[in-house]
Amino acid sequence: MKTIALILAGGSGTRLWPLSRRNMPKQLLSLIGGKTLLQETCQRLLSFIPPQDQWIITGKEHFQQVWEQVQAVHESIQVMEEPEGKDTAPAIFWAARRCQELYGDDAVLLVLPSDHLITNEKNFQETIAKGIEKAQEGFLITFGIKPTHPETDYGYIEIETNQPKMEQPYPVKAFIEKPDKIRAEQYIASGNYFWNSGMFAFHIGTLLADGKTLCKDTAEPFISSNPNDTLQIEKAYKQCQAQSIDYAVMEQTDNAWVVPASFGWSDVGSWQSLYESSPRDERGNMLRGEHILIDTNNCLIYGTERLIATVGMESTAIIDTPDALMVCPLDQTQRVKEIVEEMQKQAPKIL
Repeated sequence: MKTIALILAGGSGTRLWPLSRRNMPKQLLSLIGGKTLLQETCQRLLSFIPPQDQWIITGKEHFQQVWEQVQAVHESIQVMEEPEGKDTAPAIFWAARRCQELYGDDAVLLVLPSDHLITNEKNFQETIAKGIEKAQEGFLITFGIKPTHPETDYGYIEIETNQPKMEQPYPVKAFIEKPDKIRAEQYIASGNYFWNSGMFAFHIGTLLADGKTLCKDTAEPFISSNPNDTLQIEKAYKQCQAQSIDYAVMEQTDNAWVVPASFGWSDVGSWQSLYESSPRDERGNMLRGEHILIDTNNCLIYGTERLIATVGMESTAIIDTPDALMVCPLDQTQRVKEIVEEMQKQAPKIL
């Protein structure tokens, strides 16, 4: 059975401001190695998904940048341009219809974000293979990350058993919104919750049938359209509702299964999460750019042009770009959203 990989490369997040901007979201940035997160995602798949079966979907504002970056990975990778951004469900239904036209209802659509870090590629490939195999049975698969701490910035997936084995899929009992710290600690202690990674493997026939039943206003415009007709797709986007695939289908379907995953995953949702996922020196510092450090420990120091010199710094994030500098305690980097809110009022051009 055919498997197509759909890589979601839309969005213009500012969670890694001042490095990520509206016109340069984090999937287009090189954060650790030489490749961008988008390029790393495509490259990671090449060992088991041929380049012509990798489809990138993005919006008009980033299409050219995305196309240039994936061409540097392989010229056969395809890029789909959304007429407008309406969250993940419309993008997935469009790709699913395109996949159905080419390969039929029994094909599998593997859906991956373009801006995640994965450090254990062997485990990643093995886990994805299990998900695809289960999806071929007619199910809608989500990949649940085995939690390592009581995270409050992730959604959770609940399963029935409290003794999950990493090697087998489980039916999903419930999708849980981001919890507070106490509930997150309870989830970790119970053993039957996973982090929602935003990665999926969908049986095409099941996805479209569930879409027609569970979220008709979002799915039907695509189901009734020719997925290769630009005008029809533009019309479908105008008609459909803006919804995430989680809300539109996964939280309602009886066909959802979770494949437990442990492959060094991070969604890079904050500077602290980048720090935790990155190589560090003997003093616990994650470093990028030119620097001189004296008595500096457990810091994230990210420079793009100028030399950064520090003395007596502990657990601090310093992110320096040509037009903006951010300094804050490392454990408060998620508060960048407060800075962004103020920037929208005072200096929107720097967003």
